[in-house]
Amino acid sequence: MFSLTIWIFLATLGVIWFFTRKKEKKGQREIPGPKGLPLLGNIFQIGKFMHLQFNKWSEEYGDIYKVKMGTQEAIILSNPKLVKDMFSNDSAYAARPHVDGFDMYENEQPLGIVNSDGELWEVHRRFLLRQLRDFGFGKSAMENLILKEVDEVIKRFQATEGKPTGNLKETLSLAVINSLWTVVSCQRFEHDDPNLMKLVVNTNKAIEDLFEKAGVLVFIPWVKHVIPEMSGYNGFRRILDENRKWFEGVVEDHKKTFQEDNIRDFIDVYLAEVRKTTDENSVFYGALAEKQLVATIADLFLAGSDTTSTTLSWAVLYLCKNLQVQKKFQEEIATVTGNTRPVSVADRPIMPYTLALIDEVLRYSSIVPNGVQHRATVSKEFQGYYIAKDTWIMPNMYYMHHNPKVWGDPDNFRPERFLSEDSKTYKKNENLLPFQIGRRQCVGETLARDTIFLFLTNIFQKFTVTFDPNSPEPSMTEVSPGFLLKPTPFSVITKSRI
Repeated sequence: MFSLTIWIFLATLGVIWFFTRKKEKKGQREIPGPKGLPLLGNIFQIGKFMHLQFNKWSEEYGDIYKVKMGTQEAIILSNPKLVKDMFSNDSAYAARPHVDGFDMYENEQPLGIVNSDGELWEVHRRFLLRQLRDFGFGKSAMENLILKEVDEVIKRFQATEGKPTGNLKETLSLAVINSLWTVVSCQRFEHDDPNLMKLVVNTNKAIEDLFEKAGVLVFIPWVKHVIPEMSGYNGFRRILDENRKWFEGVVEDHKKTFQEDNIRDFIDVYLAEVRKTTDENSVFYGALAEKQLVATIADLFLAGSDTTSTTLSWAVLYLCKNLQVQKKFQEEIATVTGNTRPVSVADRPIMPYTLALIDEVLRYSSIVPNGVQHRATVSKEFQGYYIAKDTWIMPNMYYMHHNPKVWGDPDNFRPERFLSEDSKTYKKNENLLPFQIGRRQCVGETLARDTIFLFLTNIFQKFTVTFDPNSPEPSMTEVSPGFLLKPTPFSVITKSRI
């Protein structure tokens, strides 16, 4: 009887899979891809590090192929030209996937900048870019905020000179986040603020937990209803809800102290927009608009707390591994500044080796290896292939940045690949897409590039940095599992140069 029940169950699954699977239209090419199991797809083939399996499939199936993750079909793009064509020229692929239960406000529409789409996203993206530009992006005020945080890191390194620096990633995270958070909320944290540390840890843990449970919760979402605690869903929601309450508190404090003639930061600008809006159909109207504000500042906080600091951590690791690169980097800094003043963003155009170094860090690390997923809003043809509505599109960033046909020697850390033959001119490479491209290109790219530039140049102007000889030397490629590719924890020693 038990065996019969199992066979009936499996047969039912097979029938469901057969009638729900997506088929290519007649006359259109079938998108290649690995075979999978009914309803489960290729989940068990992907393994712990998704990007490594995607790389293998890119070699086997080419620049465009499909995978099934649970019942969700995804198209993997492994060619920069295809990514540009799809994301830059067609709004049909500019939406985001949506998974019930993983929004800032449970059981409501996707909010914020990262996960929303449609009019809500378009209006708020324009608003965010305009206001953040007014409040500092690309201006001396923003540069001064970043340099203030750089000074804090330098003081820490001076205090521990000749000794292990401790948690390098933590030090960088706290400094980086203050640069953005002051513009967003007119609030600066002390680097040892326990509340800040808890928020950073919670935010990062929520994302890592989501990634580690991705196969279960994202691609087989009904599991959260059957085993909500065991699947990790309840734990994820607890962290997300705790963070949401903190951001709501920040907004409430701003509402209490709001003065129309004294706009202090991005939150005040947003609240002013909400207060003057009387059109009930506007995305800035009422309670939903305030929830959108909370979700947006949560997105900005997450972006500021982890992605840039992870990139900086990789940069330090690479420069410790390649001391000759570190020396060339420091020589260019000295040539430009005489080591008598801090490096400024204004120096960037005459620092080609530094620009090349940063691009090589972005290429080699590729910290978001599978990009940020897009979703097709309509069924249509692309490059002769039929892509059904709600299909996910994933740019295989890691493969594109490590393809030997494009880069020649991708496993070598070599900034010179972004320089002219005489090494005097920086050359931008169109195959490097660390911030993606098109309508969904990262809104924080300017800030991220400024931050990376100012942190690296001013730290390495002051210090020679080497690995702690009493700790294991980290690998250039070994990573901690998670949404971002992070180096395994490592310790360094700083030695003053000037």
